[in-house]
Amino acid sequence: MKKLILFAALLLIFASCRYKELCYDHNHQPAYNLSLKLNLDLDLDVDLEVSDEAHTKIKVPELMKVCFYAPQSGALIHTAFVGPYGGDIQVPPGSYKMVVYAFDTEWTWIRGESDQNSLEAYTSDITTQKQQMLAHATQSGKYNAPGPIIYTPDHLLVAKKDVEIPVYTLGQQVVTVTATAATIVETYGFEVPNIDGIEYIASVEAFVTNQARSSYFGRGEKSTEAATVSFPLDVNKEKGVLKSTFNTFGKLPGESMSYLHIVVTDAEGNIYTVTDDITDQFDDPDHTIVIEDSVIIPKPETSGGIAPTVEEWENVNTDVPIG
Repeated sequence: MKKLILFAALLLIFASCRYKELCYDHNHQPAYNLSLKLNLDLDLDVDLEVSDEAHTKIKVPELMKVCFYAPQSGALIHTAFVGPYGGDIQVPPGSYKMVVYAFDTEWTWIRGESDQNSLEAYTSDITTQKQQMLAHATQSGKYNAPGPIIYTPDHLLVAKKDVEIPVYTLGQQVVTVTATAATIVETYGFEVPNIDGIEYIASVEAFVTNQARSSYFGRGEKSTEAATVSFPLDVNKEKGVLKSTFNTFGKLPGESMSYLHIVVTDAEGNIYTVTDDITDQFDDPDHTIVIEDSVIIPKPETSGGIAPTVEEWENVNTDVPIG
């Protein structure tokens, strides 16, 4: 009887060992097979001594979206989310064109994500009121603004990398990929230092023509559609300057000219415009645009104060002398 019990116990032990051996023979794939490490390039080319507006500085995003595209067709295969400095991802085996971009931008929107070649960053058109402002203000000017008028984009951090994810085998190492995310948006400092009559200015808007409408950042190209970027200017009456920064997807590709329209409203609601050719200044390595000519704002016929409420285009439109 004792021998029978001992034999049964040995059978249980051998059966247990065989079960564990089979279990360890299985391919228990880990929760992730790609470790993505991101470096963030937060530097700006603009000379911040000319303009130091905080809204144009590159912020660390909260989330980054990771898109994996088929190398030949450009079709989207897989997506994931990681933190600003990367994270661990489970990706189906294969070869990919990986595109990573910041997910929480306020003014820069994304569309066309289903294909790498159509992946596009853009901003919306400005309000009808501002479109009318520029149209009316430049009626007597020399140049009109081509294309839609858009809001200035905020910075979009983007990284791209070719990635190879092998088929999992027992004991395989996790693939580690390091990439640098940099902005696809350009920042320019802007200043008008010589203002005569700045004390009469109530508000001022700026419009820069022949800018790229958007960025096809999946394939690394600017849009060939022309747009005009709109942005406000700060009026520093103490220092006697108009000053700001603005963001753009870049000057329109090719030999196009870029013009600046400044639309000034005085305390009485009169509107004055300045038009200047700034094409060459886009080549400035400091990314600064300075209007050196003097701008003269006439003294209103009555004393200063809040502008009266009038219909939008009952105002007087006058070109401001530049000398």
